Amino acid sequence: MVDSNGTPGERLDSWKAIADYLHRDVATVRRWESLGLPVRRVPGGRGRSVFAFTTEIDAWLTAPPSESAPPPPTAVRPWHTWVAIGILIGAVVMLVLRPGQVPAAAETLRIEATPEGVSAYAMDGSRQWTHLFPPTEKIALSTNGMATRVITAEPATVYAMTSYYVQRDDDRARSGALMALTPGGGELLRSFSFDDEVVFGGKPFGAPWAMTTFAVDDSGGERRIAVAAHHYTWDPSLVTVLDGEFRRGATFVHAGWVEQLQWLAPGRLLIGGFSESRNGGMVALLDPAAMSGQGPEEPGTRYHCERCGTDRPLRMIVMPRTELNIVTTHRFNRAVIEVTADRVIARTIEVVMDESSAAEAVYEFTPSLELRDAEFGARYWDLHRSLELAGKLDHSREQCPDRDGPRQIQVWEPSTGWTTVRPR
Repeated sequence: MVDSNGTPGERLDSWKAIADYLHRDVATVRRWESLGLPVRRVPGGRGRSVFAFTTEIDAWLTAPPSESAPPPPTAVRPWHTWVAIGILIGAVVMLVLRPGQVPAAAETLRIEATPEGVSAYAMDGSRQWTHLFPPTEKIALSTNGMATRVITAEPATVYAMTSYYVQRDDDRARSGALMALTPGGGELLRSFSFDDEVVFGGKPFGAPWAMTTFAVDDSGGERRIAVAAHHYTWDPSLVTVLDGEFRRGATFVHAGWVEQLQWLAPGRLLIGGFSESRNGGMVALLDPAAMSGQGPEEPGTRYHCERCGTDRPLRMIVMPRTELNIVTTHRFNRAVIEVTADRVIARTIEVVMDESSAAEAVYEFTPSLELRDAEFGARYWDLHRSLELAGKLDHSREQCPDRDGPRQIQVWEPSTGWTTVRPR
């Protein structure tokens, strides 16, 4: 494949160069090779030395799918690379089901989402159905949060989410959607997207909204789906709760990103992300019956929503950035939450080390968000030592003010406002 000048385009001489060109991670691009991505091997390179030509990649991305080969993935090139981290999989417009195929039971389905669409597989690996994404739009995908989920309790439903869509002809974006699909054939039951407008400091923030995550709760006898999104370009986030028919309840507005949702009980919803006003990882406990409001922000500041309700969280925690996060000028230390039977674990990602690990701070709370303990992970101190040797830190671990772990967190509750709590 050559361009109009008879040349094969720019040569990309590594997996990383190919991944950067496609605006994807290396693992995804390696998987795309099995779908036909035109990657070549260097003779004598033992299969690990690869190269590719941009013209061939571009032709493969735009080539129509054949009956014998899957369609090539869509290269997503969003306005901000970091936005793609907060995005999720899902909405579908075209159903592919094998003729005469008997649908598998919902509890046996394995749902797989790719840049091309969402597919359901039976236990024997046979594909049951596939929804393909619209050919007129580029779909932004991510592994953050909950991308797809099968709920087997009646009514059995497959839920899938996109973050946002970008029109191919003019690069305009629109809000993503949460979709409800039938598990037997993948037919679309209903869809929800945010179209809200909120005002901070006199500035309106409206669609498109990038959906980040969702969480389904059946424990109270009535299905509820919590859904979160952040503004496509800026920091405000929205959280709402839908019923089983996607009828919407009140909306909680947050000055910062909300990327995690967990139901602790029918009357308790846990959210996690980042606080812009307090400049740190955030977790908060919401009452779904009192969500017409916002976080505890001061009126008159740019973090206060001017048209939001008066409801507030039951409790909010902010975990400040650590010295490693600040010294390395890493992005915000978003909180990732994990819930067990008797505790809530919040991990703040201080510095991403590589594709599989990070320097992190770990905070343990009760289900009501009372602090139990806080400490740093092992990779945190590995990075601390590296920065010390590089002259970017002027003290050792033994001399570090944080040698025993994070020194404090900020806690807000209605009766006291903001207070400082020390782990020990």
